[in-house]
Amino acid sequence: MKSWLRAVLCGFAIAASSAACAAQAAAAPHHPIYMPGLHAQHDSALAPPPVELPPVCVTSPATEACVPYQVPPAGQPTPVNMAYFGGHVQTVPHIYLVLWGWGEPGAFSKTPPTGITRPKGLPSNDPDGVAARMTAFVRALGGTGWAGSQTQYYQLSGGRQQFITNPRSQLAGVWWDNSDRIHNNVSGLDLAKEAQRAAAHFGVTNLANSQFVIAQPQNYNEAGFNSGAGYCAWHDYTTPEFYPGVKQGIAFTNMPYVLNQGFSCGQQAVNLGPKGDIDGVTIVAGHEIEETVTDPGAEVTTTPGAGGGTVGGVGINGGHGIQPQGASVGGQRVGGQNLGGWFDYGGYENGDKCAWVGDTGATDPWLVPGGLNNIKGNDGKLYPVQSLWSNQAAAGAGYCAGAGDNLGF
Repeated sequence: MKSWLRAVLCGFAIAASSAACAAQAAAAPHHPIYMPGLHAQHDSALAPPPVELPPVCVTSPATEACVPYQVPPAGQPTPVNMAYFGGHVQTVPHIYLVLWGWGEPGAFSKTPPTGITRPKGLPSNDPDGVAARMTAFVRALGGTGWAGSQTQYYQLSGGRQQFITNPRSQLAGVWWDNSDRIHNNVSGLDLAKEAQRAAAHFGVTNLANSQFVIAQPQNYNEAGFNSGAGYCAWHDYTTPEFYPGVKQGIAFTNMPYVLNQGFSCGQQAVNLGPKGDIDGVTIVAGHEIEETVTDPGAEVTTTPGAGGGTVGGVGINGGHGIQPQGASVGGQRVGGQNLGGWFDYGGYENGDKCAWVGDTGATDPWLVPGGLNNIKGNDGKLYPVQSLWSNQAAAGAGYCAGAGDNLGF
């Protein structure tokens, strides 16, 4: 396992020609940063946008030779440390939870999602206890060692490093929005507009440190999630070209009702039996929340005034070739400002790199270093989470950390 951690950069030439890069980019539309479900981890359609940088190689466990960067085996983390791409991070995280349409007629069925044991006595607008668990988790994550793994990452402002902090109180507000009607198969634009309404509802003035988790009820979910595309959630950042009519600079998460996807989105991933039926709620929400803290710009690249726009994370200069030297690569550039934070050369963020580690079915995930595990929140209660990538772990080689099952070296 240690050999996978000895990641090295190999070479400084981009193999593809500018024309080939442009052709590749033109075929790839913008998409948010997906969290693939357990059974869709290797789906190339859900991979992060490409990062046009020198190729990255890793040492092969079998040969110790430098081999091209590739998707790791199931249940293993993605090697190579994260890099800073020049944009902002959320130095003092404020998390707003929006429960959109949970009290509307038809939001929940009389029966729970397949395979879920529904507790008795819970309110009709939260019959499976998902909203209550999510709220408690966000309220309890501040000050934990898990969230504390983020404090090594920073943004540059005036040449100074400003590090992410880990305050005890990070839940900034909860809004049960039943006034703005929801419907099934909502779009990304619908979610962005709801995030904008939430910002107005809460009176948010500091968008740079704010994120909005748009949680959906059992029967009203985002279209791609409903289609079986294979992801559990995603996060993105609003810009005029991708979210027309929405204020620029809103970091938000599409948080569908993950119980609808069962084991693929974390059901009983850590805790067995009915107790673990909603494990996926905190695993998936935690993944998206902490990715947004370190990369609120969600990796999209635009070249202002070039007319070529942005496609899948690769900036196109007037529709031809890769970005000119000195332009933003891999981070979101709007009006000349790079908004991409921390991710690796494969485009994987701190949550992506450790998603579903240990969930192989062969053993309990917490027996695998960096595997899924329960953490103790600041309220003393246990919450299942995935680990998060730490560049400082494994003596600086980097590894998944924070869930209480770190590597022992």
